[in-house]
Formats: sequence, C-alpha cells, structure tokens
Amino acid sequence: MTFTEWLQSRLVAHGYAIEEDGAIGAETLGALVAFQKAKKLRQSGAADKATVAALRQNPAKAVAAGEPKAVKAPVETMPPWMAEMVRRKGLHEGRDNKELSDWLKAGKFLGNPAKLPWCGDAVETAIVKTLPGEIVPANPFWAQAWKDFGIDAKGPKVGAIGVIRWSKTAGHVGIVAAYDEKKKRVLLVGGNQSNAITLTWFALSKFIAFRWPNTFPVKTYPALTGAAGSGSAAATR
Repeated sequence: MTFTEWLQSRLVAHGYAIEEDGAIGAETLGALVAFQKAKKLRQSGAADKATVAALRQNPAKAVAAGEPKAVKAPVETMPPWMAEMVRRKGLHEGRDNKELSDWLKAGKFLGNPAKLPWCGDAVETAIVKTLPGEIVPANPFWAQAWKDFGIDAKGPKVGAIGVIRWSKTAGHVGIVAAYDEKKKRVLLVGGNQSNAITLTWFALSKFIAFRWPNTFPVKTYPALTGAAGSGSAAATR
C-alpha cells in the first residue's frame, strides 16, 4: 500500500466518503482539510506529522468493535505531485495520445502532445491535481517560466521542480527524482522526455532553478530509482 492509498483509506475510516483511487485530487484534499479542521490541526491540506498521527488513531466506534487503537502508516516516499507524475510514467505522446491528453486537460491544455512540447503542461497538471491552491506560472507551457514558481528549493532536492535553460527561448522542466553528486547530474521524472513521461538524467550545469511549492512543507524524500536515459535538448522537443 502506498502512502496515498493509506491516506485515503484512513480518511474513509474516519467517515469521509471519497474514492480510494490512489491519487491525490481535489476530493481527497477537501476531506483532508475537513479532517484537520475537525481535529483542530493546521488546515494545510498536507499530510504533516500531526495529521498522520491523528489519522492513525481509529475512531472510538472502531476501537469498541475490536479494532486496534492505532494503525501503522507507511513511509511517504515522494510528495503528492511527484507521485502523480510517477503514476503516469510510460505514457507516450503517440501510442497513448488520448490517455495522455485527457490527463493533461486537468489544468490548462496546450494541445496535442504529439505536435507540441508538453513538459510544462505535464508539470502543471501534476501540481494542479494535487495542490489545487498552488499558484502556477501564467504561461506554464514555457519551461523557463517555472524558475519563479513557489520558493527556492535550495538545490536539486527530490520533489523539486527542476528548470533547464537550453537557450534564451528554449528549456525544459520536470520533477527532481534523484541527484548524482559525483557525476553532477540530475534525474528528472517528467513529460516530453523522448516523447513520453520517463526518468531521464540531465547535466546539473543546464539547470537555472530548483523550486518548491508554496503550499506544501519542504521535506526530504529518498531518491527514486529505475531505468533512465540521458537527456538533451533534442530529446525534449
């Protein structure tokens, strides 16, 4: 069970009627904020330490029915927007065009991903689906516009939005999945990487910013592993 699946199951256990689909969305976030309000916790919409502790506790009626007083929580291995992108990993702009397009339409939609560069579209979709209150760039499709998003992540932190500058007008954007300090390269999970949502390495020297959402607390997450290619400007167009 993933952390998101556990989170949804606990909200249901506490009486919130939401779909347990393994994806953070407006419905889950609304229930989470309502739960925080009911428990007199900070209404952040984020599963912080206090919220997780409260979710672990079973309602009195469940305990009376013989269930344990508290349940164990799995480790949260990535922030919600990154989990949303990882769930879509493998979608290809040609082979999976309809499924990918339908997903990208969650926010602003640039258009057919088989014909247009969609890395910024993918990042925007992952953000608006999991952090609906977060302010995204006015033009999220221009990769370099993400350099002013949220707050400074202070380096290639897992979960940060990594912004690449290829030239004055061209760039790329994705979500940091790992950092190889020895080789000075950053692993991004993102869209329009060899025409799909993939894991791809990029040289650290190409990045102009690493940003973190304003509405979610900065946390440390483990690096994501998996088969990954090497990125270039040509592979992100």
